[in-house]
Amino acid sequence: MLADFALLYCALFWGLSFPTMKILVGVYPTCWLLFVRFLSAAMLIYLFFHKRINSSIRKNFVGGAIIGTLLFIAIGTQTVGLNYIGGGRSAFISAVYVLLVPLIIWAFRKVFPGWVTLGAAVLCIAGMYLLTDDLSGAVNAGDILTFICALVFAVQIIAINHYTSDCDPIVLSFVEFMTLAVLSFVFSMLFETRASLIDRASLPELLFTITFCTFGCYVIQICAQKYAKPSHAAIIMSLESVFGLFSSIIFLGESITLRASAGCALIFMSVMIAELEPFMNLKRS
Repeated sequence: MLADFALLYCALFWGLSFPTMKILVGVYPTCWLLFVRFLSAAMLIYLFFHKRINSSIRKNFVGGAIIGTLLFIAIGTQTVGLNYIGGGRSAFISAVYVLLVPLIIWAFRKVFPGWVTLGAAVLCIAGMYLLTDDLSGAVNAGDILTFICALVFAVQIIAINHYTSDCDPIVLSFVEFMTLAVLSFVFSMLFETRASLIDRASLPELLFTITFCTFGCYVIQICAQKYAKPSHAAIIMSLESVFGLFSSIIFLGESITLRASAGCALIFMSVMIAELEPFMNLKRS
């Protein structure tokens, strides 16, 4: 339960980051923003845990590098896909990872997630469908890229669960951040125009994103997933979209429709079902 609440914290702050990220992407090129964001977060981790990192970085390097690379691919394909489809459509397709996580575990580990978990995942996808309103149009490159994002993100969640069983989650986070920073820097130099390292006008938004939404959330995610089921983690983290909608209403003045409200209700319901599943199983036994 504590791990699930920690993941709920991540979903909350990732949702709160929607308005700040909207400001930051208008200031920085995408890969350059990722470089600044994850390099700064890596420096924060090293500041607090340098002895722990120095003593066990070799043991945790492969796992952290794989997790970081998967996250970079997920972010990259989603960002490029946004050039071809709308934000709502991208959010809906990306959310398919909620259903893909238990299906991948079932396919490769031969572990059936349970009908309750599958039902909660489907309910969550239905909620995301209602939460978005620009799903019309033929399938295009953006849809394919965004589905790849969902698939890779699902694999990343499963990979976190796999590596945290034997590795130090703090050191894994440091390697993950450094991997993302290096890849972002390389792609920024190859494909983007030069940008200033720090823009003073957007410094509060940048500091909030680095401190709470990157350093705080991603470290907590890896630590929490050491104790949380991957399928439950995926469902809980899907609340990011709900919190993102509410934060956009509060801070950006966006409006909410009855359809979106129903979508939020379904996503909340899916999380409650996933959380109550252990108690259902206990009652049956």
